[in-house]
Amino acid sequence: MTSSPITDQTPVPSVYANGASSPLGAPQIKESLNVDVAIVGGGFTGLSTALNLAKKGISVAVLEAKQVGWGGSGRAFGQVVPYAKHHEDHIFKTYGPEYGARLIDLLATGPDIVFDFIDEHKVVCEPIRTGLLFAAHTKAAAEKLEKRAKFWQARSAPVEILESDALERVVGSRYYPLALLDKRGGCINPLGYALGLAKAAIEQKVKVFEQSRVTGIQRKDGRWLLKTMAGEVAAESVVLATDGYTDDLWPGLRNSIIAVRAYHVVSSPLSENLRRSILPGGQSLTDSRRLYSGIRVRSDGRLHMSVDGPPFSNDGNAFARRGTARARALFPQLDEPVWTEQVAGWVGISSDQYPHVHQLDKNLFGVVGLSGRGIAFGTLLGIELARRVMGAVEQDCALPLSPLRSMPGFKFTKPLVGALINLYRVLDGVELRQGYVRPAA
Repeated sequence: MTSSPITDQTPVPSVYANGASSPLGAPQIKESLNVDVAIVGGGFTGLSTALNLAKKGISVAVLEAKQVGWGGSGRAFGQVVPYAKHHEDHIFKTYGPEYGARLIDLLATGPDIVFDFIDEHKVVCEPIRTGLLFAAHTKAAAEKLEKRAKFWQARSAPVEILESDALERVVGSRYYPLALLDKRGGCINPLGYALGLAKAAIEQKVKVFEQSRVTGIQRKDGRWLLKTMAGEVAAESVVLATDGYTDDLWPGLRNSIIAVRAYHVVSSPLSENLRRSILPGGQSLTDSRRLYSGIRVRSDGRLHMSVDGPPFSNDGNAFARRGTARARALFPQLDEPVWTEQVAGWVGISSDQYPHVHQLDKNLFGVVGLSGRGIAFGTLLGIELARRVMGAVEQDCALPLSPLRSMPGFKFTKPLVGALINLYRVLDGVELRQGYVRPAA
């Protein structure tokens, strides 16, 4: 059954709720409020924007339709990555040498900013910063990883290529012949991090409201007026930061991305022996196949994997059997895992898989299309959006403004994306069977 993020009632995963601080419990707005900036969306991007504005003495209100972290920010896999979805060459080709260099440099700061914030504010979010592993499933992918390693090594980043015994010691498996280890990255509990951002924002006098979906927005008396079911906010500037959960509040914004459901599964705790033999250094591993491939052992000893599943269904279930097959192919010492929880959320995918910052009208900005890079990139976009709201010149911004455009042939986007995902499943399977690595499923 095809559905949408707006009607999705899937609860926030207990595996994250149990590893985070208590829910925010912010009030519903039931008043008429005047602030400098109103932000729609209580996820990483919206909260980071609010926090960075408030630090400059700007009054801010955040309006969240459900609870802080309800959307993609409370359901992400948890990797804190210093990259975009694409290789550095692709960034230069897409944005040119000036903006490309700015964006690459900005992304490289992401993990430091996230983990320094966690340390400073003592955020309860299960942080692990032992690096991230990116493994090659084809020869072509291995060459790209080697190229990426050289790029960052030339900039003195703690990045290295691992092979053979060195790789086996880190992964606990001889499945992959080559992987890149980037020691800048790590993993967190995304719900806990979102709550930490919200609490820090509140300490800076940001007014955060939950259960306060914005139902209308209009210009009135030279300001923006945002209406909810029980209250309203008047503001000089507005930021719409709703990504995959974007509705029809602003014409055309929802149609500029495609919302795709992403899944991961969590097992019962592994034995102590297995914990010591599977990713023993605590790194999270992702390989170069097209579909989701994250795998890690959580701090509580449970195996955590991103897996494929129905892309547009609220009531769909992850293809856990495929995850089981892959886990056992990667780690032969593993018995069939018992999956105890499914995590499902919606990811906003843009046509080029980069986030897009739009100036929708005077003093009105929208940002969508994080494409699965929400934790570090979303935090950084908050810094960028705060600068733009405060009138920064273009030369001070790393991500240029994008014109708002609907996805080409939006009416047909879902069936086309569904067909593309099916093609990716086939291509991944063919490549895995060609022998560069042992086939996972």
